[in-house]
Amino acid sequence: MDLSPASRDVLRPPAPLRLVFVSLFAALVVSLLPWAGWMLQARPDFVLLLLLYWVVHEPRSIGQTWAFALGMVMDVADSALLGQHAFVYVVAVFLTQLLRIRILHLTVVEQALHMLGILFVAQLLYVGLNLSLGREFAGLTLALAPVVGAVLWMPLHFVATLPRFRRRSDAVMM
Repeated sequence: MDLSPASRDVLRPPAPLRLVFVSLFAALVVSLLPWAGWMLQARPDFVLLLLLYWVVHEPRSIGQTWAFALGMVMDVADSALLGQHAFVYVVAVFLTQLLRIRILHLTVVEQALHMLGILFVAQLLYVGLNLSLGREFAGLTLALAPVVGAVLWMPLHFVATLPRFRRRSDAVMM
């Protein structure tokens, strides 16, 4: 019997689509809060972080189409260059899809380190796009957001899996 994470995906019921929608909407709302000062520099991309979580745990439901659509929503919400977030989200989701099986084999701390790399690449893409538009370099504080995002990966992992575990345990008791 194969006990790899890929084989367990077949046995695990998918997360309710309602949970995916509500969580992504909550991430969008948190991203739209009025951040200022050093908190703005340290603010991770909550939508991207949650999108990457769902790409790892629900690859049949969430993919690059979702990344592009949510990126376009974030472009409009942030008044950014149209397509900037969409491009970064699609690249980050692609990297996550490439590393998905490896990530599922790891502990949560090791998963957070992988997410740090993916979030850092996403941040480099944001910086590269902004520099190509002639904007000024914001400084090395930009490296703080991927670190905060990787630290948030651990509680996100535990909180986002709780409703699914509760649903599975209720189904077993019946």
